[in-house]
Order: sequence, then structure tokens, then C-alpha cells
Amino acid sequence: MVTTRSEAQAPAASEEIPHDHLFKVTGLSSTNLEKMAQEPAADFEEAIAATGYGGFNIALLLCTLPAFWSAVSVTSSVSYIFTRAQCDMNLSLLDMGTVNAITYGGMISSALVWGFLSDTLGRRQILAWGFFCSGLFEIAAAMSQNFTMLLITRFASGFLFNGPFAVLISYIAELHRTELRARVILLTSLFYTIANTTLPLLAWAMLTHTWDFHLFNGTFVIHSWNLFLLATALVPLLTGLAFLCLPESPKFLMSRGRNAEALEVFRKIYKMNTGKSKEQFPVTRLVEERSQEQGRGVAALRGGAAQLAPLFRPPHAPWLLLMCTIHMGCMFGSNTIRLWYPQLAAMIGSEENGSLCSALAPGPASTGPCAPLQPDMLTYLQSAMVGAGSVLTYSIGGALVNRCGKKVVAGLCGVVSAGIIALLPVLGSGAAAVVAMVTAALSFTALCGASLSSINVDLFPTSLRVMAMATFLMSGRLGTIAGTVIFPALVDYGCLPPFITIAAVLAACGFGCFLVPNTTLKKLE
Repeated sequence: MVTTRSEAQAPAASEEIPHDHLFKVTGLSSTNLEKMAQEPAADFEEAIAATGYGGFNIALLLCTLPAFWSAVSVTSSVSYIFTRAQCDMNLSLLDMGTVNAITYGGMISSALVWGFLSDTLGRRQILAWGFFCSGLFEIAAAMSQNFTMLLITRFASGFLFNGPFAVLISYIAELHRTELRARVILLTSLFYTIANTTLPLLAWAMLTHTWDFHLFNGTFVIHSWNLFLLATALVPLLTGLAFLCLPESPKFLMSRGRNAEALEVFRKIYKMNTGKSKEQFPVTRLVEERSQEQGRGVAALRGGAAQLAPLFRPPHAPWLLLMCTIHMGCMFGSNTIRLWYPQLAAMIGSEENGSLCSALAPGPASTGPCAPLQPDMLTYLQSAMVGAGSVLTYSIGGALVNRCGKKVVAGLCGVVSAGIIALLPVLGSGAAAVVAMVTAALSFTALCGASLSSINVDLFPTSLRVMAMATFLMSGRLGTIAGTVIFPALVDYGCLPPFITIAAVLAACGFGCFLVPNTTLKKLE
């Protein structure tokens, strides 16, 4: 009996893994591993809530500040150079609209590509390399010597910039717990305000000077507007470097079956937020969102198409179509006014009575040499005031979004902004009135757009989120292209048609927001 018993125990003994080997592989003793096996696995929301809020979140917001500043500079900086570059490049109003629109054309052409790559390869690399390479093409745009070169480089910059910016909203959402998510997205929208305030001040500091540097026997000329574009190009370069210091999204890692990596990210965030050691992080196991680790690199790309197909089928397709239609109309109104305002402000400043409609009225054809507009400091300060006006709106919106619901906030903001823009030709009899009304209208449309972005993040699961956000942003850019090109065409028919058209589109979008599902305080899937 003794012999038989020892023989029965022999296989079990041979299969035992030494304790020292377990410690070398996992960093934990066998006792701790047994405790971990008995503890319930935490899902993403429980794990991200356990990390707390502190130093990491502040560092994340500081890294996103230049990212949002880049979003404004990449799309808006050229609208400030027209007063100077108009004569250097012989630009017409339609040419100016084309330059404004071409960046968004580049973004649209790459929207689905970037969304696909991010949902299959990850967030961090797209953020870092996308911003950095976009900055390189922004530098090339700053060196433009003719209209064609400016168009090509602006298109390329938009093509590269669209990817990281579409990822940015999802990345921020995936690093905050449920009750903070909507507020943080609204808070980051305040960074738009900072950018829209500081960009015209930078333009005032540089574009009011007549700087001309003739290089290579005069064949290459650097004007003050070239230097302005060069200064704004440095921001996306620095943004790309900043994101190299941040971790991959733990939600993305969990969705790919890479729970060990996700848990390590949670522990690092916990350490930065609390100052405690990573070993004290209360979560030891994560829910398996995938039965096996998903492929990387080429393998991920091969499986990505099948993974993203549900986005364009029910139940996701109808909501995506509704969200994209509303966002297209919102950006048709918001970005058209925003991108054309610097030129409108300069035109109003050059008029004696300073009214909006008199500035838009066609004047007698000029036969002399091209004379660029000379906006003064007040014109740039007015643009800064327009950019700063949304601070109060975002503050109020942040307090109301969880109480009233995101779709209610978005809908009311759309309708109110439509009413203000419809009254703009009637009440815009002076520069001060135009500034006040444009500021109010852009503030409400900005809050509407931020609420829609937050809803779009909540509507779709992790595996489809960035692709959905890329499609959502692509639709908004289609609206921007349409608006910036249609606006100067409608001006030919008078002062009322462009503003009535924009108001009608915004009103339709505002009412459409009430058809969107309520996602307030919804957990991420």
C-alpha cells in the first residue's frame, strides 16, 4: 500500500512548479497568486475608478492642451494670413474659401484609414506620430511661395492631422471614469477657447509687421505671414513628442485581450495619482473581454475589416448616420462663421459705418495695384474676444450636462445659435454688435459640438469607437468644406442669403439632437 500510494503521488509532484520559478515569472509568490485567483475580476470601469484622479490626469490634460491648440491652428491659421497674403498670391474670395476648405479635404480623405488603423493598432502611436508628421507638413506650408504649393501642403497636413485628432477624444474618454468622462471632454473643449483666444493675439504680434526676407537672389521670399505659419507649426511637433510619454489606452488593451499590459497601465496611473506603490493597486485581475490575445501588426490589420463591419450595419448604422448628419450641419454653421470671421472683421474695420452688410456689399472694381487690408490691433482683439466667449458657455454646460442630459444641451444650443445668426444681418450695425453676436453664436455651437462628441463616444463599443469618431468628424469636415465654399458664393446674392442659410441648417440640427439616445452617465462598452 505504501508503494502504491507514493506512485500515485509521483505524477502530481512532478507537475508542481517551483515557488522560485513562479516568483521570477510573475513577480508574485505562490500564496499571492492563489489569493489573486480567488478574487473577482474587475471590469474596465471598476479598474479605472480604482486609479483615482490626480497627477496622471492633470499630466494628460496638459498634453492635450497643445493638441487642441494644434487643431485650431491647423484649420484656422490660414484664415488670418489672407489680409497679408492676398496680394502676395493674388487671392480672390473663392481662392480664400478653397484654402480654408482644402485642409478639411485632406482630413476627409484619410478619415476611415486612420480610424481603422487606430482601432486595430492602438491609440498612442497614432497620436505621437500623427501629430509629429503633421507638424512637418505645417512647416512646409509655412514656406509656401505660391497658391499651388500652399494648397498641396495644407491638404497633406490635414491628411495626417485627422488621424491623431480623431483618436484624441476616445483616448481621453478611455482614461477617465464614467462620472468624470463627459465633464472632462467638455473641459478639454475649453482648450479650443484658449487656442481661439491666443491664435489671433499671435497673429496680431506678427502680422501687423511688414517683414520681408529675400533669399537666393530674391527667388525665395519669406513674409511675415510665412513666419506666423511657421510659429504655429511648432505646436503639433511638440504635441507628438509629448504623447510619447503617455501610456497606451488600457481599454484598448483589454479589448485586444492584452490584460497583463492593461493592468500594468492601471498600476502606473494609480501610482501617479495616489503616490502609493503599484503593488497597492486594489485590482489584481481584469475581466477577459477577449478569450485570446488579438493579433498585432499585419495580423491585426487582416482581422480589422471583419471587426469594423458591424459599424455599418444595424443597430449601429442608424445612430451613426443620425450623428454624422447632425454634426455635418453643426460644423457647416460653426466653422463657416469662425473661419470667415477674421476676414469679415478686417472688412468691417475698413468701412466707415462698420456695419456687416455694408462690408459685404460689392464695391467698385479696382484698376490700381493690389492694396492689402491693414487690420489694426482692435480687429485682432475682436477675434480674441470671439474665441474667449465660450468660457462661460462651457462652464454652464459642464454643470448642466449631467443634470439635463447631453442631447438636451446640444439641442438647445443648436436652436439658440440659429436664432442669433439669423438676426446677425439685421442687428449687426456696428463692430461691437457683430462681435457680441458672433461670440454668442460660436459659443453655443461649440458647446453643441462638444456634447455631440461626448454622445458619440458613449454610443459605440471600444472596437468601433475610433472608427465611429473618425466618421463623425469626417462628416463635420464635409459640412465645413461646403460652408466655406458656399458662403462667398451666397455673398454675391446679398447680405441675407448666407446667414439665413446657416441659421436654417443649425436649427434643423438642433431639433435633430432630440432624436439622439440619452447616454448621460452611460458606461463604456
